Amino acid sequence: MKQVAAAVIVSEGKILAAKRKKERLGGGFWEFPGGKVELGETAKEACKREVKEELGDECQVYGRLPVKRTYQTPYGELTIDFFWTKLLTKNLHLVAASEYRWLKPTELAEVKWLEASKDALELIKQTDLEKVISNGK
Repeated sequence: MKQVAAAVIVSEGKILAAKRKKERLGGGFWEFPGGKVELGETAKEACKREVKEELGDECQVYGRLPVKRTYQTPYGELTIDFFWTKLLTKNLHLVAASEYRWLKPTELAEVKWLEASKDALELIKQTDLEKVISNGK
Protein backbone atom coordinates (compact mmCIF):
# COMPACT_ATOMS: atom_id res chain seq x y z
CA MET A 1 0.00 0.00 0.00
CA LYS A 2 1.28 3.43 -0.93
CA GLN A 3 1.22 6.14 1.76
CA VAL A 4 0.81 9.76 0.64
CA ALA A 5 0.69 13.17 2.33
CA ALA A 6 -1.18 16.10 0.79
CA ALA A 7 -1.08 19.81 1.64
CA VAL A 8 -4.41 21.60 1.81
CA ILE A 9 -2.81 25.04 1.47
CA VAL A 10 -4.93 27.90 2.78
CA SER A 11 -4.45 31.60 2.03
CA GLU A 12 -6.95 34.46 2.34
CA GLY A 13 -9.95 32.14 2.42
CA LYS A 14 -8.82 30.14 -0.64
CA ILE A 15 -7.29 26.72 -1.27
CA LEU A 16 -4.40 26.00 -3.66
CA ALA A 17 -5.35 23.46 -6.34
CA ALA A 18 -2.73 21.85 -8.58
CA LYS A 19 -3.42 20.36 -12.01
CA ARG A 20 -1.35 17.21 -12.61
CA LYS A 21 0.82 17.25 -15.73
CA LYS A 22 -0.71 15.20 -18.56
CA GLU A 23 2.17 12.68 -18.66
CA ARG A 24 1.76 11.73 -14.96
CA LEU A 25 -0.64 9.14 -13.53
CA GLY A 26 -3.95 10.92 -13.13
CA GLY A 27 -2.75 13.59 -15.55
CA GLY A 28 -5.15 16.45 -16.17
CA PHE A 29 -6.95 16.01 -12.84
CA TRP A 30 -6.67 18.48 -9.97
CA GLU A 31 -5.23 17.62 -6.56
CA PHE A 32 -3.61 19.02 -3.47
CA PRO A 33 0.21 19.29 -3.66
CA GLY A 34 1.91 16.33 -2.02
CA GLY A 35 3.37 12.92 -2.60
CA LYS A 36 4.75 9.68 -1.25
CA VAL A 37 5.82 9.32 2.38
CA GLU A 38 9.43 8.11 2.36
CA LEU A 39 10.87 5.42 4.66
CA GLY A 40 11.56 6.82 8.15
CA GLU A 41 9.47 9.93 7.52
CA THR A 42 6.18 10.91 9.16
CA ALA A 43 3.26 11.97 6.97
CA LYS A 44 3.58 15.52 8.35
CA GLU A 45 7.30 15.63 7.45
CA ALA A 46 6.49 14.29 3.97
CA CYS A 47 3.88 17.01 3.49
CA LYS A 48 6.44 19.72 4.29
CA ARG A 49 9.10 18.10 2.05
CA GLU A 50 6.71 17.65 -0.86
CA VAL A 51 5.64 21.31 -0.74
CA LYS A 52 9.34 22.26 -0.91
CA GLU A 53 10.00 19.86 -3.81
CA GLU A 54 6.85 20.58 -5.84
CA LEU A 55 6.39 24.29 -5.21
CA GLY A 56 9.82 25.49 -4.05
CA ASP A 57 8.14 26.83 -0.93
CA GLU A 58 8.51 26.58 2.82
CA CYS A 59 5.32 25.88 4.73
CA GLN A 60 3.80 25.42 8.16
CA VAL A 61 1.90 22.14 8.48
CA TYR A 62 -1.02 22.09 10.91
CA GLY A 63 -3.46 19.32 11.81
CA ARG A 64 -4.67 16.42 9.69
CA LEU A 65 -8.13 16.72 8.14
CA PRO A 66 -10.46 14.17 9.78
CA VAL A 67 -11.51 12.44 6.57
CA LYS A 68 -11.34 8.97 5.03
CA ARG A 69 -7.72 7.92 4.54
CA THR A 70 -7.72 4.68 2.52
CA TYR A 71 -8.79 4.53 -1.12
CA GLN A 72 -8.84 2.00 -3.92
CA THR A 73 -7.51 3.61 -7.09
CA PRO A 74 -6.83 2.25 -10.58
CA TYR A 75 -3.16 2.27 -9.49
CA GLY A 76 -3.65 0.28 -6.27
CA GLU A 77 -4.56 0.92 -2.65
CA LEU A 78 -3.61 4.34 -1.30
CA THR A 79 -3.50 5.77 2.21
CA ILE A 80 -3.52 9.55 2.19
CA ASP A 81 -3.20 12.11 4.97
CA PHE A 82 -4.48 15.59 4.16
CA PHE A 83 -2.97 18.40 6.26
CA TRP A 84 -4.05 22.02 6.73
CA THR A 85 -1.04 24.01 5.55
CA LYS A 86 0.08 27.62 5.19
CA LEU A 87 2.82 28.79 2.85
CA LEU A 88 5.62 30.79 4.43
CA THR A 89 6.98 31.70 0.97
CA LYS A 90 5.14 31.96 -2.37
CA ASN A 91 7.34 30.77 -5.23
CA LEU A 92 4.78 28.28 -6.66
CA HIS A 93 7.14 26.56 -9.10
CA LEU A 94 5.47 24.25 -11.62
CA VAL A 95 7.29 20.96 -10.97
CA ALA A 96 4.61 18.25 -10.68
CA ALA A 97 1.76 20.48 -11.85
CA SER A 98 0.99 22.21 -15.13
CA GLU A 99 -1.14 24.88 -13.47
CA TYR A 100 -2.15 26.23 -10.06
CA ARG A 101 -5.33 27.99 -9.01
CA TRP A 102 -6.42 29.60 -5.76
CA LEU A 103 -10.05 28.57 -5.28
CA LYS A 104 -12.69 29.65 -2.79
CA PRO A 105 -14.57 26.72 -1.22
CA THR A 106 -17.55 27.61 -3.44
CA GLU A 107 -15.32 27.28 -6.54
CA LEU A 108 -13.82 23.85 -5.78
CA ALA A 109 -16.34 22.06 -8.03
CA GLU A 110 -15.19 24.11 -11.04
CA VAL A 111 -12.24 21.76 -11.64
CA LYS A 112 -12.10 17.95 -11.98
CA TRP A 113 -10.46 16.51 -8.84
CA LEU A 114 -8.83 13.13 -8.29
CA GLU A 115 -11.32 10.81 -6.58
CA ALA A 116 -9.22 10.53 -3.39
CA SER A 117 -9.65 14.28 -2.79
CA LYS A 118 -13.46 14.23 -2.67
CA ASP A 119 -13.92 13.69 1.10
CA ALA A 120 -11.40 16.44 1.87
CA LEU A 121 -13.24 18.76 -0.53
CA GLU A 122 -16.53 18.17 1.30
CA LEU A 123 -14.92 19.02 4.63
CA ILE A 124 -13.26 22.15 3.20
CA LYS A 125 -16.64 23.43 1.96
CA GLN A 126 -17.94 23.24 5.55
CA THR A 127 -14.90 24.88 7.19
CA ASP A 128 -14.13 28.50 8.01
CA LEU A 129 -10.69 28.59 6.39
CA GLU A 130 -9.58 31.75 8.15
CA LYS A 131 -10.10 30.08 11.55
CA VAL A 132 -8.18 26.95 10.54
CA ILE A 133 -4.91 28.81 10.08
CA SER A 134 -5.40 31.42 12.80
CA ASN A 135 -6.17 28.66 15.34
CA GLY A 136 -3.22 26.56 14.14
CA LYS A 137 -5.27 23.37 13.78
